[in-house]
Amino acid sequence: MNIKYALSSLGLATALAGCSVDTKLYDGIALESIDERNLVELSEGSYRLLKNDNGLIDNGFQFFALRGDDVCWGGTSTGGTFDFYDYSRNVQSTLTEYGWELGYRMIGNCNQIIDMVEAMGDGRSEEETIIMGENYYLRGLGYFYLVNWFAQPYSNNPTQNPGLPLKLTSDAEDYPDKRSTVEEIYQQVVKDLKAASTYMTLPAGTLPKNHNHATKEAAQALLARVYLYMGDLDNAYLMADSVIQSGRFELLQGEAYYNYPQHVPEDNSETIFAVRRTRLKDDGSYSRQGGLFFRIDNQGWEEVYASNPYLELLELNRDENGFPVDLRSKFVTKRYVEDGTNTDIYGVHGNENGTYNDWTFVYSRRQSASSANFVIKQISVTKQDDGTWKMSDEDAASFQNATIQEEDYNLGSRYYVRGTDGVKYIGRIEPRVYNANTLRQKSTDYLVYAINKFSYQEQYYHLWSPVVSRLAEMYLIRAEYYASKNQVQEALDDVNVLRRRAGVPEWTTTNMQTAEAGQPKDIMKIVEEERMLELAWEGHRSLDIFRKKGTLNRMYPGGHTLTVGDQFWEVPYNSTAVCEFIPQGQFDQYPYDLEQNP
Repeated sequence: MNIKYALSSLGLATALAGCSVDTKLYDGIALESIDERNLVELSEGSYRLLKNDNGLIDNGFQFFALRGDDVCWGGTSTGGTFDFYDYSRNVQSTLTEYGWELGYRMIGNCNQIIDMVEAMGDGRSEEETIIMGENYYLRGLGYFYLVNWFAQPYSNNPTQNPGLPLKLTSDAEDYPDKRSTVEEIYQQVVKDLKAASTYMTLPAGTLPKNHNHATKEAAQALLARVYLYMGDLDNAYLMADSVIQSGRFELLQGEAYYNYPQHVPEDNSETIFAVRRTRLKDDGSYSRQGGLFFRIDNQGWEEVYASNPYLELLELNRDENGFPVDLRSKFVTKRYVEDGTNTDIYGVHGNENGTYNDWTFVYSRRQSASSANFVIKQISVTKQDDGTWKMSDEDAASFQNATIQEEDYNLGSRYYVRGTDGVKYIGRIEPRVYNANTLRQKSTDYLVYAINKFSYQEQYYHLWSPVVSRLAEMYLIRAEYYASKNQVQEALDDVNVLRRRAGVPEWTTTNMQTAEAGQPKDIMKIVEEERMLELAWEGHRSLDIFRKKGTLNRMYPGGHTLTVGDQFWEVPYNSTAVCEFIPQGQFDQYPYDLEQNP
């Protein structure tokens, strides 16, 4: 289905039919005969279109999640998602085709419902008003995802760069004749989410819907992120603070937290809005998002891993046995050699009772002086009586010292060595981990640090309900606002809420003065690094870099260096590669000429 059809009211029945909605309810029904029951069913169609296989929430998630510096593909792949990862755009991509099509089909459905309820005027019921608010939210969400997928970041000349065709009515003949600017799309998203918040404000004593449906707080949470991307931190703060102060949500703690994806959204106190998938209606096979990151119960490719820069930041605090104490490390399942190749015998978090004798110092370096490829190196080390770690004399020939050096960093410590040429290599110490070739038939240059954050809902393979907003993000947005106003203590207080949960040392105005390898640590960097740790692989990282007019640093091991050399070692925020082409099929069939992305 092309965009012209998807955006017309005539496309509604077909769109709903593709999502197993009973379209007979709407055949030949005149507007005045639509009742509340019909409207509920029709609105559920918007949610079904959002979660439709390969659509906005599926392929959109892959696009956003795979483009940061927190991920490493363990080799190369012929699958279309690899193009997302290494910034190689394909105008014929079926993934972008489906994402664009199903995104606009959802928007078309929302337009239909909004027009219907608006036409009821003062005669509409409270429930009908709330349903209209839900569809304002879903329309805003759809345009927000699409504009960040198919247009330049807001930070890059938003009043001039083209955004999207902006369709706001169900009129079959009303088609935008051009792409609205990025600024215009963002302003419409703000308008929609404000309307959603207003229409979903409930009378006293009325219980809100569960976390599988849009609510006033869901609209405020998404609006906080939208304002953040626009650089409007004052309004981002107001929205994030409103969600926190609502009292509807609580951060998960302990085991409940590190098993976050296993909970259903309606029972998860931290989730603000998630796209619900169920065991009865949705499969949990390796084709789901989690299958790319993880293997469980004989299901999953497990070929995208936690990156070296991410692990270096995560593992600064360790217990007496040398393992990281940060609870967020539980989202990474390292495949240790001493556990054997049959990883299916272990649970989500691997062999939790394992003891290991083969330990390594792991660091990243270029394969050679003339190579564009970054690789991971493992050096066998032995723990000494004084607690230090030492490599063999043979390995030490390449370094200035056989003993692994350690220095204070970020309220913890990190390991390093210096080559004979004086180059300093930051690294980590861990039991020997399988390379991706031995375990997953990928590259020998990368290690299997599997990610379990998107699998095993209800202990069922890769079933997962994608989380759009959760409470932790609100604390981080509020912290960034405080940091921008130089309200350092308030910013640290919000960051420390998450660090306390993670079980790692908390920041103070005193210890931040020497935390950057003996130098002062900037409060904005503290917040940025906590966002990277907390929201890892959830689709925030590259957008966080680009919204600040930053450059994505991809100078670390991963399949991106195998395919394009140094072309995408660094990706500036205004690179043409940060957004996808409009899918060629949609571009060709649109009734007006759309400006293609360069």
